[in-house]
Amino acid sequence: MAFAGKNPFKIPRPISLPGGFEAKTLAADLTITGLDSTYLALDPGGAGRNVDLPEPIDGGWYFIANKADAAENLTIRQADASTTLATLNQNDSAIVYALPDKADAAADGWALFMIFTGSIS
Repeated sequence: MAFAGKNPFKIPRPISLPGGFEAKTLAADLTITGLDSTYLALDPGGAGRNVDLPEPIDGGWYFIANKADAAENLTIRQADASTTLATLNQNDSAIVYALPDKADAAADGWALFMIFTGSIS
C-alpha cells in the first residue's frame, strides 16, 4: 500500500488492543486459530513444541516469542504442518505474515519476516 503523501493520521490517545496479547505455557503442540492473539508469548512447557499457523488470510500476521525457561525450541510451521518457517530458540521471537497472493494456501501461505535473537523482557 503506497501512501498518498497527505498529512499523516494522528492518534491523540494511547492505542488499546483488548485480547491482542496472550501469554501461555504449552502442554502440547499448538495450532493457532483466529481466536488467538496477534502477539503470542509462549513457554514450551518443558519440551520443544510445534506451532502450526492457521489458514492464511490476506493481511494476517503474528508476533511469536519463545519465553522458555530452559533450552526448549518452538518450531513454527505452515497451516498444513508440512513446512517449517522458523525454529525459535529460547528467548527468540519472530514475525510471520500471510502472503497476499497465497491466501487460502495451507502449504505455503505464510512467510517469515524476521527473527529477533535475545531476551525481550
